[in-house]
Amino acid sequence: MSHNILSIDKEIFQAFVLHGARVAGIYKSTMHISLQETILTLGDRVGFGKHHIVCKEKIPFSELDYKVGDDVKIENHILTIASHQFIIHEAAIIEYKPFDRIYTLNQKSYQCLKALREMIEKDHDQNLFRFPKDNPWLKYQFEKIQVFLAAPGLPSALSILGLGMGLTPLGDDILTGFILGLQAVGKTLPWIPKLIETAKIKTSQLSYQNLKDTYDRYYPNIFIDMMEGVFTQNDIEKAKAILNLGATSGAGILTGFIYGCM
Repeated sequence: MSHNILSIDKEIFQAFVLHGARVAGIYKSTMHISLQETILTLGDRVGFGKHHIVCKEKIPFSELDYKVGDDVKIENHILTIASHQFIIHEAAIIEYKPFDRIYTLNQKSYQCLKALREMIEKDHDQNLFRFPKDNPWLKYQFEKIQVFLAAPGLPSALSILGLGMGLTPLGDDILTGFILGLQAVGKTLPWIPKLIETAKIKTSQLSYQNLKDTYDRYYPNIFIDMMEGVFTQNDIEKAKAILNLGATSGAGILTGFIYGCM
């Protein structure tokens, strides 16, 4: 069975050719691939980015003959997994670079961040601003998150690292968004490298990859589109693509982003 690749990072492409990789996880519409110490996400709606391999076609990975541990290799511009081939045209090999633009927080962008918070609260039912108070697990998570957001520091950041369920726990999504927000307006905090270092052993490999990519400014295009919308176009419409990520991931990332910017 043959598919087409729309985007793969040039450096990642070269590493595949040299070292090969293995399937690390199989899901309904995405697959995780382990390449040396890096986790890559393969799928049609993962967003363009350094560690994302974007397919042209929608593929029901969990329904096909893939297995965790399958070899993944690239030869003659064809990526092969099990009985499936993914054609990589030259135009699909892109050199992703860190996004180094810094934005200015002014009255218009401040109002956009306020509107973004209102959108999260209105359009998502499990977020910091509105969640079922009779759910003890959610209440516990959001109380710890509130402590971090009220006084960001290494101890409070470590207390929410790995907090939550799923491939990217809610606490990690908050931290990812928070780092994104800080960097968007040209700020940083001295303890973030230690947080990233700890994430390598304390949380999921995918969450660690997301945190490190964000700190290294390798943002997926949906992050860049959202920031351009907020700070340049003064519009939150493009934030909806992030809000729709996972059960709580999108709302967590956007919540952290708002607080990081402020």
